[in-house]
Amino acid sequence: MLGSVVSPVLVGRADEVAALRAAYERARSGQPVTVLVSGEAGIGKSRLVSTVVRALPGDPLVVSGGCLELGAEGAPYVPFVAVLRDLVRQHGRDRVAALLSSTGSALGDWLPELGPAPARYARVRLLEEMLALIGRVSELRPAVLVVEDLHWADASSRELFAYLSRNLAGDRTLLIGTVRTGEHPTRQLLAELARGGDVVRLPLGPLPQRHVADMLAAIDGSSPDPARAARIHRRSGGNPLFVEALSSAGESPAGDLRSLLLDRIADLPSPSRDVLSALAVAGAELSDEILGEVGAVAEQEQALTGLIARDLVVVGQEGYAIRHDLIREAVYASLIPAERRRLHARYAAALPEGGTTVAEHWLAAGDPGRALPAAWHAAARAGRQNAYDAQLHLLELILDRWDDHLLDVSRTQVLEAAAVAALAAGKSAAGVAHSTAALASVDPAREPGRVAALLGLRGRLHNLIDGTGWDDLERAVELVPPGSADDLRSRLLSALAFTGVHGDRGDDSRRQASEALRLADERNDAGLRAPALLILGGIDGLAGRAETARHAFAEARRAAHASGDEHTLLLTYQWEASALIVAGHFEQAAELARAGRREAERLGRTRSRGTMLACAHAISLAGLGQWDTALEIAESALTESPPPHYAAFMWLIQGDITRRRGEGDRFEILLRRLTEFAQHSSGATEVTADLAHQRIEWELDQGRPDAADRILTERLTVKGVPAMLLLRLAVLGARVQRARRAAAPRNRQVIGEVAERLAELARLVNGIDAVTPALMAYRLAFLAEAGTGELATWDRAAAAWRDLGCPYETALLLAGAAEAALASNNRAGAKSRLREARDLATRLGAAPLLARIDALAARGRLGDPAGQPERNDFGLTRRELDVLRVLAKGRSNPQIAAELFITVNTVATHVARILGKLGVATRTEAAARAHDTGLLDT
Repeated sequence: MLGSVVSPVLVGRADEVAALRAAYERARSGQPVTVLVSGEAGIGKSRLVSTVVRALPGDPLVVSGGCLELGAEGAPYVPFVAVLRDLVRQHGRDRVAALLSSTGSALGDWLPELGPAPARYARVRLLEEMLALIGRVSELRPAVLVVEDLHWADASSRELFAYLSRNLAGDRTLLIGTVRTGEHPTRQLLAELARGGDVVRLPLGPLPQRHVADMLAAIDGSSPDPARAARIHRRSGGNPLFVEALSSAGESPAGDLRSLLLDRIADLPSPSRDVLSALAVAGAELSDEILGEVGAVAEQEQALTGLIARDLVVVGQEGYAIRHDLIREAVYASLIPAERRRLHARYAAALPEGGTTVAEHWLAAGDPGRALPAAWHAAARAGRQNAYDAQLHLLELILDRWDDHLLDVSRTQVLEAAAVAALAAGKSAAGVAHSTAALASVDPAREPGRVAALLGLRGRLHNLIDGTGWDDLERAVELVPPGSADDLRSRLLSALAFTGVHGDRGDDSRRQASEALRLADERNDAGLRAPALLILGGIDGLAGRAETARHAFAEARRAAHASGDEHTLLLTYQWEASALIVAGHFEQAAELARAGRREAERLGRTRSRGTMLACAHAISLAGLGQWDTALEIAESALTESPPPHYAAFMWLIQGDITRRRGEGDRFEILLRRLTEFAQHSSGATEVTADLAHQRIEWELDQGRPDAADRILTERLTVKGVPAMLLLRLAVLGARVQRARRAAAPRNRQVIGEVAERLAELARLVNGIDAVTPALMAYRLAFLAEAGTGELATWDRAAAAWRDLGCPYETALLLAGAAEAALASNNRAGAKSRLREARDLATRLGAAPLLARIDALAARGRLGDPAGQPERNDFGLTRRELDVLRVLAKGRSNPQIAAELFITVNTVATHVARILGKLGVATRTEAAARAHDTGLLDT
């Protein structure tokens, strides 16, 4: 049998070793640190961690667990169950139990020996108990918690890892995770970790040739042949696992590196191959007892001894495991299907019943009769643990392999459970599919309440996707008349009212929410009161009744907290932040949204509910001019794969900022995404309204005011638009009319259309009660844009936005004020206003606005930014070039005078000089000569 091919020392990772040790020193001083070691398979992640952890000073308590490839989606909290079991093994059951609540712990769901778990508990309880347990343990001695193979972790485990990373404040704990690069869940985890905590990322790359030579020297016990080291480095790509495999392969070439790994087991005796095959199918550590049942090898001890000596198997905390996943994958792939099925069946039979892993192994064994009941029981357990992604995976596994004779429940019951799990997991599209399938098999005449509940569920799911769902909810309410099932009716009324808050059904929503609240009060049910109060607060907030809304939100928050309604609790933060934005309190809105996001993290709902709070946070920061931070929040939220409705809001935030910064290509990509979303989402009224605003501004930026006016005309026919969006539309409409008038100053038809449209917009604005500072700021901006150019009107509008802390809108209105000042020959006033506007636009990086400000300064001759006259072959001065540019647009002398803020006589003098210098007789010839010679480009 071949000897060891594993390097006895860690080679070439000095910087990473130092970083891990430094992280530990910070952690044991009371500054918790998370280290994420990443790299391709075989690169040495586990080797690095185990080598460093073994030699840490201070006698730390090291506990570890790993994620399983088999059942990764459907087995919740697998690595942390292993961590807890490891802690019990080292610390003792009684000592660990003494650190938990004496009234029962949710962790008892993981290890029954710790005591019975409550029949039902909130997700946050499990998270907080795990956090508290680690914190108490770390008070006794520094703790190192290692979670291997996070790329295979289920969603709940990833959330718990990120939760611990963010919340281990003050504990002497080093949290280490290893993760394979390039996996989608890995990207999600990185996004979650980026939101807080001290996180050190250690990406491991291939070893350079000199370190491959050092590794070969350590394996061989002598200096390697340089040529051999070079060949092995080239063939292995610097991957340590492949270096080890090639070190014993001789000079015979292997066509495939996985085949090379299998070459190491080709000459194994039959008992050793059987044991290795059993370990490969298990995908986890196996004890002697279970390995004996699965492998059924008489010479098991001898086979294990040989495999360990050959570095194919390692001894772990709970038994034996194949040394590396790539070796396990290669062995598993080499098994014939019949052998795989036989071993999966043996393993499933050897495991305790009720676990997810049992169901997965029975399925792999081709035995749905045993797999589906096991999956049904495992799904119930996952639901009790609030591991909804895992629950949904198991239920869908049952549905995919459905057989009427295999379960004692109906397919409809499974579909209903899957739809509920999908809603909780944030998988709205799957929930719609499952609820629709369930509805097809339920008779509303015989079971109206059941149908109503399913319709209500589907309506809520549709609303999350695209803002629709009211038709399902209206039917659901009709099926539950007053007095028949008032708790269900209250829930359905609140859900129906929810869909109308942001549309044109505000009055209906108030009536429905009020009835829902009355029914809740009659039953003294906080869980029913919370959503009804939320909706009433949202309606008042959108109408600008800030104080009334604030009281409703506070009461809704208390009711949601009392009833454990985490979804409504988090919505109160989002909706109150939106109400503060309507009121113009952007800083308060940002702080409240930030607090809501912290609450979402505390509750372990960063992925499922945090994106909606990220919307409110990013919008408020964008208003305050903190564009970079707003973009970071939006980008991070999008990595969570949010429902399309919330993704659209993120794209809107990104689009608004990129357009204002002049990043046209990026903006057009976002515009296409949003347009496609709007085409399939008629209920997303806020998104479609904001999209129209972006399209109008883009057309104005591109010099197409008539196209902008057509979009404006379409939007003015839409009913039920909230006051703030209407006022913003009116301001944009006034800017469109100014641009149309400037583009066709002598077109009487356009002048007439502009006057009619401005009058229409004025009537719209006058019909809105500007009860908040933000609404008043929009009203003042409209009066400035639509007025006759009075400087005082512009200044009042700019001051209103300045008071709100909104730099972009302030700069925009200051530019308008400067133009008004120039028109009245107030050059000093124009210069001071442009100076402030330029400072604001520069800080924001608002390139198009900055260009407009500079162009206005040049037209008004408020400075000579270039320092020297522009050079040209005709000897035209800078001012003559300014006049020529406007003349080439077909403007008359009075129009040129108005645009450049000079007198008509001065224009006439400049025009005469221009004609002479260009050697032409007419203005038309001058324009043609200017275009032909490129003068307009200077």
